[in-house]
Amino acid sequence: MRSRFLVIPVVLLFIAGCQSKKEEQQSDTQAAASTPQALPAGEVVYSAPEDWLEHPPTSQMRKAEFRWPGVEGNEDAELAVFFFPGMGGSVQANLDRWYGQFKQTDGSATAQQAHTQKVDANGLVVTVTHVTGTYLKSQSPMMMSGPVEEKPNYAMLAAIVETANGPWFFKATGPEATISHWRPSFDAFVKALRVQ
Repeated sequence: MRSRFLVIPVVLLFIAGCQSKKEEQQSDTQAAASTPQALPAGEVVYSAPEDWLEHPPTSQMRKAEFRWPGVEGNEDAELAVFFFPGMGGSVQANLDRWYGQFKQTDGSATAQQAHTQKVDANGLVVTVTHVTGTYLKSQSPMMMSGPVEEKPNYAMLAAIVETANGPWFFKATGPEATISHWRPSFDAFVKALRVQ
């Protein structure tokens, strides 16, 4: 009888030790998952397709500017590149601001209609979003508010690249047909982005 009573505490101690070890491992896993991944540092390097027409930036806020020739009798689309070292806000804050530049004919929120995905581009985390609707084009590009020109049947195709130096923005707006036509070259462009 005595040996049975000795075995039980030993078994209980063994189980408690295993449980403690399991909790430590879970704790380590959770800590690793909650630790933010280091973002790559450096200049984002890109190579635009030859049929994207580069123009001098129309604003000091833009690093580069391209035009996508219109199709089916539609206007050109415009793609602008922005980068504000150490600034720029969060990915979601920028998406929300961009969605606010569109309205839907059925009155729904543009954010609910957006198609957004994360893309890996040579180790870079890139958020790509596509929306359609009536574009509320600002008449005062340097101002956050003011009069707008309503452009129905428009679309936005944009990518936000996260880096340690701040986000890079590649944002195209134009008629839906024009944006759709150039979408494959934009997708290939995004996947080729890298830092140096």
